[in-house]
Amino acid sequence: MNIFDNIKRQYSAPGGYLEFLKIAIPLIISTSIGAIQLFINRTFLSWYSQEAFAASAPAGISNWAIITLFLGTLSYVDVFIAQYYGKKEYKSIGPAVWQGVYMSLVSAFIILCISFFSKSIFMNLGHPHIVACEEVKFFRVLCYGAFPILSVAALSGFYAGRGKTKVVLLVSACGVVINIILDFCLIFGRFGFPRAGVIGSAWSSNISSTIMFIIYIFMVISKSNNIYNVRCMKPDFNFMKKLLRYGFPNGVQFFFDMAGFGIFVSIVGRLGITELTASNLILNVNNVIIMPLVGSGMAISVIVGNYLGKNKASLAQRSVKSAAHIMYLYSVLIIFVLIFLPYQILYPFLYPFLHLPQALPMDQITPMTVDLLRILAIYIIFDATGIIFTSAIKGAGDTVFIMKRLTVLTVIFVIVPTYLIVVVFKLGIYVAWLFMLSYSITLAISFYYRYRSNKWKEIRVINMDVIDS
Repeated sequence: MNIFDNIKRQYSAPGGYLEFLKIAIPLIISTSIGAIQLFINRTFLSWYSQEAFAASAPAGISNWAIITLFLGTLSYVDVFIAQYYGKKEYKSIGPAVWQGVYMSLVSAFIILCISFFSKSIFMNLGHPHIVACEEVKFFRVLCYGAFPILSVAALSGFYAGRGKTKVVLLVSACGVVINIILDFCLIFGRFGFPRAGVIGSAWSSNISSTIMFIIYIFMVISKSNNIYNVRCMKPDFNFMKKLLRYGFPNGVQFFFDMAGFGIFVSIVGRLGITELTASNLILNVNNVIIMPLVGSGMAISVIVGNYLGKNKASLAQRSVKSAAHIMYLYSVLIIFVLIFLPYQILYPFLYPFLHLPQALPMDQITPMTVDLLRILAIYIIFDATGIIFTSAIKGAGDTVFIMKRLTVLTVIFVIVPTYLIVVVFKLGIYVAWLFMLSYSITLAISFYYRYRSNKWKEIRVINMDVIDS
């Protein structure tokens, strides 16, 4: 049998390319348009002022790092629903969604309390005072919108966990369009809205998340979903404990993943505005190119959870193999572009700076950013590997291992080295980014061997006998 026959067989088989693409494509588009929305948002802020743009990455990443601690916990509702759906235990799906919403309310209150310390956080990072003031405002208002963001994560799981990812795409697209329109109006003060700068950007995100939350509520409680017991909204503390048991380690993983980048950017910012801007540009590029991999990872977790709910671990493993082939193909294409067409891919991200009222030293920033793109090209293949195998074992419920390994490696390869490199030894931005690369490589190797151990095949987040049928 030649390679083309193998591809054809793998395409249509259960756990094959077609099944993966049907679930993954809407999630890929959904996450990608979210990244595009973030890019447009930062472009608008760069047109507004240099300080607003410089503040958007540290404050935005810091806010997102805190939210992801809870978001990772609540989004794990996807895996519960996937396994319930695979087992055909439909009556447990609706109540599981509402427990996530209740936990969102508690989580949002905690985040609101954290927002009161925003001034203490950003005024002590060593950034220019005018940038720090913008960071405080941006971070604080973003924290006000935590509840709808977290609730949407739980409510979207009702559809994503059942493989109905087109619904998630449509709601996400609606939210992004609203966000972009409000960004334009509130940042620049158009069509009668106040000119609010970074505060306007933050409120745009909060309002669009609230509208998405309302849309999901009306969709979930519709009569067509009665088979899933969606009207059963009684608090279930036993399920909440179970969600915390499996979901909280997932949240800690999300937190340290984002916090590592947040701390990295904040420390690199001490090197100067050139290094901070170059790092922000690299993060912007990475946010766009990594989203298809993130959406694919979400699809892997759903498919693996569904097959394990059916006690078909072999098909779960085949689905991971199918996903890996497609994700590596995408990564190779991206690597080619980053290495051979760096200026072309960078131009859309550099374009906003041409309109800044204060000129930045672009003759220094551009070559530095191009050099960092070469590092990013190597980073992307290992990041893809980490996403593939993390998502696979996460779909089973092996989240404690992920939490422990990522927490330790973030401290060892990101936080401590970046501080020593930048603050103590003053070795510069390239050495700092090379340590970020070593972090990605170590994570990829670690999660690959965990997946190969096959321990994930014996794990379930719901009550059921484990066999491979």
